[in-house]
Amino acid sequence: MRYNIRKLFLKSALLTVSFLLVACASPSVPDSYYLLSPIVQASGNPTSAQPVVGVGPVSIPSYLDRSTIVTRSSANRPVVNSGHRWAEPLGENINRVLMDNLDQTGIASRLEVFPWTSRDQVDWQIVLDIDRFERQADGKVILTARWKLVSFESGKIAKAAKYSKVSTPVDGTIENTVVAMSTLLADLTSEIAIQVR
Repeated sequence: MRYNIRKLFLKSALLTVSFLLVACASPSVPDSYYLLSPIVQASGNPTSAQPVVGVGPVSIPSYLDRSTIVTRSSANRPVVNSGHRWAEPLGENINRVLMDNLDQTGIASRLEVFPWTSRDQVDWQIVLDIDRFERQADGKVILTARWKLVSFESGKIAKAAKYSKVSTPVDGTIENTVVAMSTLLADLTSEIAIQVR
């Protein structure tokens, strides 16, 4: 009887080890990485007469502040898309794309990224607080944000507005979701740039 139990135990151990070896040998699917991209068309060359514009701070909700891309399956249920990751922190990516988009508009003689010093001689500061920025359950992408244009010298708010628009990706893939997100960010940039002019 003791021999049979030992034999059964050895068979179970061998099966477990075999399963682990097969699992380790199976090729894992590599993660896919994505970046938002600047898509504002160049509309003019900046001159020294134009203001120096500082961009930031830019804030995003903590549920979006992760390496994995988040979408929604319902109004109250965010979904973490494993295997689909941002190639850099989302807040940094948004800030960089916002800078690139603003640069293309030609509204500033120079752009500075937050934080800066008084030596940078910033005239206008753009503060951006993003509330939502993801694909919704209906497949559309939403960007909801509040932004301010602040006179850096006086600290007075020259313009404050809320932005809320949706974009429909060409399909339900994560790649085209990110393209739609880039489109919305470009549209927001254009809205802000009009106020700086």
